[in-house]
Amino acid sequence: MNEGEKIMKQKNRSGLCAAALVGLLLVCVAAAPVGAEETLQLLGGTLLIDETKGTDCCSATGAHSKCLMYTPGTTYRVVVPCEYKDGNDAIGQTAQFRLEGPDGTVDTKSIWDIPIFNNDWKGRLTVDFTPDGPGTYYWELTCSEGAHSASARGSIELR
Repeated sequence: MNEGEKIMKQKNRSGLCAAALVGLLLVCVAAAPVGAEETLQLLGGTLLIDETKGTDCCSATGAHSKCLMYTPGTTYRVVVPCEYKDGNDAIGQTAQFRLEGPDGTVDTKSIWDIPIFNNDWKGRLTVDFTPDGPGTYYWELTCSEGAHSASARGSIELR
């Protein structure tokens, strides 16, 4: 067997091994169990602290609660967009945004209003919860700065 035949034989073996490996991986992926776990995002409301027209805090969750079918293992992610519009009206105070989920999980954001600097901020708060069964689940959202505050309550009904 000359050198060229040896190289060709090695290449053929390498190709067969690679094909076998790819086939094995495909079988493993196809046989892997697929869980029922899924994450669904819910718009949980909005929070706004606006200093541009005097300090004002607003929170809203919408006019009604959401109603969905209960699916065991599903995780719900409550997402609350937040905005802080700095107008240098509440210098040296702390703006606070807070979201508390149905299971007590909390996400917060605090912004200390630094004099002279524009502290505008846009972001979001999120909490995840996995319900044990059908029912109505509530979350609380609040914002505050100085003597001004606002709060709202959102909900989801799972049947």
